[in-house]
Amino acid sequence: MSPDPAAARPDLPDRVAHSWDELHEVVAALDDPQLAAPGPDGWSVKDHLVHLARWEEYLLARLDGRDGIAEWGLDPSREWDADSVNAVLQPRDAGVSPAAARARLAGTHARVLERLRTLDQADLERQLPLIEGNTCGHYDEHREWIRALATAVG
Repeated sequence: MSPDPAAARPDLPDRVAHSWDELHEVVAALDDPQLAAPGPDGWSVKDHLVHLARWEEYLLARLDGRDGIAEWGLDPSREWDADSVNAVLQPRDAGVSPAAARARLAGTHARVLERLRTLDQADLERQLPLIEGNTCGHYDEHREWIRALATAVG
């Protein structure tokens, strides 16, 4: 059940911060070889970090009224779902170093936090599913995959 949009503004920053801190705790414990080691599905931890940054970039574009799909260099006339986007973007970003993946996500996350501070209540309520899906909900989802991947690659 989604939170009450009227109560979302005071609660959202705390949920985003808590989820981010939990993600950061898992990732901070990993060294560069662990970040770069591919898992059984071909994704490394650094791939997950770049993926999260990409979707935060999408969030920023949408909040600013831009087409995030086009900004990724994807054909905006085509119907895209998350899986098809990820299948195109992950190989494009595979060469990103662990340090660059960490930095990209940290920078994008800082921009997201700043942008969220500018939303009024009406914008927040209207965009809440998009925001949650590309921040706290997404961090939680990937944190568990990252934790499992880190265990698998040792």
